[in-house]
Formats: sequence, C-alpha cells, structure tokens
Amino acid sequence: MSPYFRSRRRIACAVAMVIVAATAAVLRAQQRFDIFLLAFDSKGFAVTDLKANELQFREDDKLGTVVSLDRYRWPVKVTVLVDNGRGGAAGVGTGTNAGDGGTADCSSNNLVHYRNGLKRLFEALPNDVEVTLIATSPNPRYLVKPTSDQVQIQKGVSLLVPDYEFVGRFVDSLTEYTQRLDLEFKQLTREERPPYVPVLIVIASSSLDGSQFELTRASRMLESLRNYGVATNFIMVSPCSRATVNLDEGTPVLIAKKAQEVTRGRYDAIAHAGTSRLATLLPEIGQQIAARHLKQMLQYRVTLERPAGAIGNFGNTGISLSREGVQYVMSLDGSYP
Repeated sequence: MSPYFRSRRRIACAVAMVIVAATAAVLRAQQRFDIFLLAFDSKGFAVTDLKANELQFREDDKLGTVVSLDRYRWPVKVTVLVDNGRGGAAGVGTGTNAGDGGTADCSSNNLVHYRNGLKRLFEALPNDVEVTLIATSPNPRYLVKPTSDQVQIQKGVSLLVPDYEFVGRFVDSLTEYTQRLDLEFKQLTREERPPYVPVLIVIASSSLDGSQFELTRASRMLESLRNYGVATNFIMVSPCSRATVNLDEGTPVLIAKKAQEVTRGRYDAIAHAGTSRLATLLPEIGQQIAARHLKQMLQYRVTLERPAGAIGNFGNTGISLSREGVQYVMSLDGSYP
C-alpha cells in the first residue's frame, strides 16, 4: 500500500454491494467483459491482496464466472495552463478607479497569489504524479516540462513572471495542449484507452485573450478533450479592466464553459479582487486530483463472464465479496471522479 495513501488519504466510500444494472446499455450482448473495482477495509484503507476466488458474480440469481482479477494502475498526468499576462498574473487592465476611460494599473499584480496557489497545488499531489506547467503569455511556453520532480516543479513556479504588455493566449494554449495529445494518442484504437488520464487545470482571464479565434480549430480542440477523457478544471479570473466585456462566440468564458460541458469538468469564476482565493482553491483541486490518482493506482481490473445460457441484454447483476469487512466501489472504465 502506498505510504502516501496510508498517511494522507483514505477512500471515502461505504458501499458493500453494487448492483450494475446500468451496465446493460454499455456492455450489451458481451459474454465476457471487464469492470474495475476498488476495495477497502473498515478503516477506509485500500485492500491490495484480493484474490479472484473472493469475488462472486451473479446475473438474475445465476452464477457467472470471475475469469481473472489483477491490479490495474491508471495514473493521472497534470497540465496547468496559467495566464501570466494582462488580466492574469500581471493584473493590469485599462480604465481607472474613477472610471474615466484612461489607462492605469488598477490593481497590484496577482503574481503572489498565483505562485502561492500553484505551489500548494503541487504540494497536494502525490510524488509520482507527472506535472507540466505552461505560461500562456506572450505565447504558450513551458515553465516546467513533464516531470514528477518536486524540486523542478517548485523551481518552475518561481519562473512565473508577469507579462504587462500582452494578454494570455487562452484558446491557442488549449489548442496546442490537445494537439500534443493527438500526437501522443494517435496510435490508439477506439477500443484502447490512453495510458494515463489527462488532467487539465487552466487559470485564465474571463474576457481577455490574445488568440486568433478559429471555429474549426476550437471545435477540434473540444472534440479531443472529450475523446481522450480529459478531466478539466477551469478557473476564470475577471480582469481589473472596466472596459466592456466582449461576449461573442470566441471569448474565453464561452469556450471554457463549452469545454467544461463536454468533459463534465469543473468551472470556477473568481473576481479580480478575490485572487487570494487561489491559495485555497488550487490546493483543493490538487487534493481532489490526488484522491483520484490514488484510487486509480490501487484498483483492480476484473474480467467477468456471464452465466451459461445468458444472451442479449443484461438482467439484474451484482458482485459480492466473501472477505469479511471488505467493501468496494466499482467503475465501468477504471476512472474515478
């Protein structure tokens, strides 16, 4: 069992038996199929020594077969896109406090809040989670290339500096991210899953974007986010500008909300004056990602076969464990939110 898991995380679940009637639509007419199972004891600690003969599978009270049970580790990899430009970490916008339309720095920069939040985010992650950090202004660029080295990650956060001249390129950064996934996963068949779960965290201005919006590129980007099961977290910060916010089709808010919708991800809106919230919001997201990663690294893949003579749609199905005090939760695809 992971030392990190024992010291910092328990599996917060309390289900002893899961009826999987909902699998009918997904697994229709398959005689042999896989499910994914996370077992835990009465104290909430992961059980990592289950055997296939401790499981029993039934459909409509007829005994099926547990063909195999093996550990299935499916890690997460985290990419963070952070706007360091005007409206982002630089915290500079047009307009004055008096609202006379002049140009002024209407706030001290947000850099300290961004750095503090990012450092605490990365500290919340298990040491084996790979991290990438990208600044989006004036162009998308690496501050931390993919690594799980905490020293390098924290050094990368210190490299985040404000760009007072340009705004972040929100759509361009999302597009480049999905294009990298396209290249990495292009050999996968429809039946194969990516070798890891991509997790994306975006901190961006809610109305300022230096990208050249193209509907076709944006549509492909959204399709890739959905197809690869990217777990998205959008934190949209309102700029300090008093200028009218453009709400046409290409604005960051509408793109972020559409991406959040297609991925069933998370969306948080923060007022410019409330950027100190990042110091608690980012580690909160980090803790959620850590819990997911640990569950997916401690789970089992179970191959089941339907009872003799069972054909067509599934009936009432269920799995039980014979070991006393052991409970479980189940996933159809190995992913835990």
